[in-house]
Amino acid sequence: METKELKLLLQLLGCPDYRGKVGEIKPTSGTKVSETQRFCRKLADRELVTLHEEIKKFKISPAGKTLLKADIENLPLSEAELKVLQVAAKGPSTPGDTKLPAAKRQPLLLDLCDRGLLSAIERKIVEVSLSTRGKEFLRDDYFDANARRNLQLNAQLLTNYIQFMRTWIGSASPATPEPSPSQATPPPSPQAKPSDSELIEMIRKIDSRLPTNNYTPIYHLRAEVQPPMTRDELDQALFRLIEDDKIQLSSLQDGMGYSDEQLAAGIPQEFSSPLFFIIVN
Repeated sequence: METKELKLLLQLLGCPDYRGKVGEIKPTSGTKVSETQRFCRKLADRELVTLHEEIKKFKISPAGKTLLKADIENLPLSEAELKVLQVAAKGPSTPGDTKLPAAKRQPLLLDLCDRGLLSAIERKIVEVSLSTRGKEFLRDDYFDANARRNLQLNAQLLTNYIQFMRTWIGSASPATPEPSPSQATPPPSPQAKPSDSELIEMIRKIDSRLPTNNYTPIYHLRAEVQPPMTRDELDQALFRLIEDDKIQLSSLQDGMGYSDEQLAAGIPQEFSSPLFFIIVN
């Protein structure tokens, strides 16, 4: 992940409902809006943010043309939708060409595009919001082995992140009143955490399924055991297995071919590359 992409995510943490206007969430004061939009699209491709766009130019689609050729009285369209398709049938159009009230234009155009009756020629990102996956990524997965030397966060971005973590911790364990004996019901059984021996079997199964020739990337195991295990619990279990001479962990020498999330699943080391592969003895 580029430094500016991370700063953009941290900017969103300081916005109401983690949603901000493109012109207000620039990673740096010198970042152009066009560059911010490029970062937003890259983050959206990884499902870390949700884009809120406006259609600036559109045309009628083949499906829209076919629909207009049908009996107008029986078309499954409102009067406003029909008007938009008729305008688009004349050629590439802008929202203003529809002559509809400004507040109605974008919802109508976006809906017709989603239904395949219009094609957007030009879209513009107006707002961006942090997705559920983005929150999970910042909370659980982000790791940069070179963060200390390539990233300097200002006080506001650090404050945004600290407040985000406090909010999450506070919502993760809300206080609830104790039920009376007559109302008490047995709590649901938590998902059992795998034992060390079960982890070995899981690693073997992953290796045989992929196969990875007994060099199983750690992110595959994390995907299967988190939850119920936390990241730290899995790390400690792997270190126990090393002490018992059950497994070995190997560092990653070349990160080519792995995503940032996959690389972040490794176990960081202070003076060398993260531990990334699991080898069963």
